[in-house]
Amino acid sequence: MAASPIDKIVSLLASDSQEKRLAAAIVLGELRAKGPEVVKALAACLLDGGPPLQCRCLEALAAIGARKAVPQILPLTAVRDATVREAAVAALASVGEEVVPLLEGKASGASPEQRRALDEVLARVGGKEAFTALIASLDGADEQAANAAAVAMRARVKDADGNQRRSYLAQLGDVLERQKKKKPAEQSPAALKAALKMLGYLEDARAAELLLDFTGPKFAASIRQEALIALRFTFKTERPEAKIVNALVAAASDADRALAQAALITLAGIPLPARAAERLEPLLAHPDLERARFVIDMLAHRQTEEATLQLVEVLGSLELRRAELAARALVGRKEAAHPLTDLLLATRDVARARLVARVMDGLVGELKPASHRKLLETSMTRLEASDMTWQPLFEVAHLADPIAAGNAMRELHAKVAKRKPDLALDVLRQLCRTDQATREDRFALAVKLLAASPQDTSPGSRNADESLGILSRLLRERFDVAGALLASKTLELEPLYYAGFHFVEEGHPTGEDLLRAVVERAGRKKLGTMAKNKLALAERRG
Repeated sequence: MAASPIDKIVSLLASDSQEKRLAAAIVLGELRAKGPEVVKALAACLLDGGPPLQCRCLEALAAIGARKAVPQILPLTAVRDATVREAAVAALASVGEEVVPLLEGKASGASPEQRRALDEVLARVGGKEAFTALIASLDGADEQAANAAAVAMRARVKDADGNQRRSYLAQLGDVLERQKKKKPAEQSPAALKAALKMLGYLEDARAAELLLDFTGPKFAASIRQEALIALRFTFKTERPEAKIVNALVAAASDADRALAQAALITLAGIPLPARAAERLEPLLAHPDLERARFVIDMLAHRQTEEATLQLVEVLGSLELRRAELAARALVGRKEAAHPLTDLLLATRDVARARLVARVMDGLVGELKPASHRKLLETSMTRLEASDMTWQPLFEVAHLADPIAAGNAMRELHAKVAKRKPDLALDVLRQLCRTDQATREDRFALAVKLLAASPQDTSPGSRNADESLGILSRLLRERFDVAGALLASKTLELEPLYYAGFHFVEEGHPTGEDLLRAVVERAGRKKLGTMAKNKLALAERRG
């Protein structure tokens, strides 16, 4: 009986020519030629062929059926050549679920590379039996192998349907339960961490309860950290229960910084439930400022009323470094306008009040007129009481309604002018620092300062005299300084002489007007004579 074309190709696998053997393996794979003799010949090449031929034979076996060649393929999962190992994994996985019992016990004593390859086969096969075998392989696995098994499972779990995911969840729950029942010394950290990692890969909120059990202090930090990381993936859309948030906050407060960091990142990555922000208070007040900074940044990115109120609480109650962080986070948050107003009205800490006022700079447009009035009234009450927190309140009130702010200052000045002259002077000075001060306001301040001046006519003293500086600016604005000073009912002749002397020295006609008035009013008194002599001297110099 004449040999078939397939038989002729199979015979080339035994050729002395490597090229012919390679070509035969490729053609058999392309033709998907089946039959026991084909499988037997391809399997034989796995034993004496080099990596290129082994890869082509494995690819052919994967195409035509590798079930009968599993004993010859298995050793190739342990070779150094990564391309051969990958081809062996693909060939074994092509067998499907039938390969699972054939791999049983093979992981024991296997090298890390072979163990990873066998786990990859199980992950690719999928299904309950393969996953059960993959999980079972964790018990004796070292850290590297267990982690590789988890990673192999991750690549396949995305394709699993609901029933498969529920099965995986149940099996992983059994693994964790068995580990929990063991004494700490008998537990396998590698198996625990890999199982926890796998739970996270399921991205199923039902896994949260299992993971929560491993976040507590009775477990090693590395295991707790794995559970915390896995929790991130269980709440993509659903909000966690309060006890989950509490566990994360507790872990984020831990002395182990790596563990705390994992918990913080998890907190930042999940949708927090209602009223969760207040649960973050222990972290906001934590001795480690960086943890507080992280939580404040987290709240800053949550555009919710609750997050805003929590930031306002930090601004109002915690030490200034944290308050400053909260202040920056609140800039531009319109919903913060009214809570910040309440805080500004309540605080008696000057530095904190200034922080609040700085945040409110861009929010005054969100306030109602009633809030403007309340801020202004409270500001004036505190200014009258010499409480320095008046100023931040006034700054906000002034931004909200500048005209009302200026008028309030004038009213307070008039109210205290006779009873508290020192306070009246301070109020007038503060008014003149605003953009609402009129020339009349500034002149009134100059008059008060002039009356209290030492009236030293030496050049240095006159140049440093604030009252003369104000009057000089008013003259440049064409204000009738001489007429206003002479009409003043509060100034004696001495300040008029002093001002006249100064402006004569400055070469300004106002000085002569004032000195002539002093001569007229003082007559033959000493001050009148001094004024007459100064005028005569000025005329001779002129």
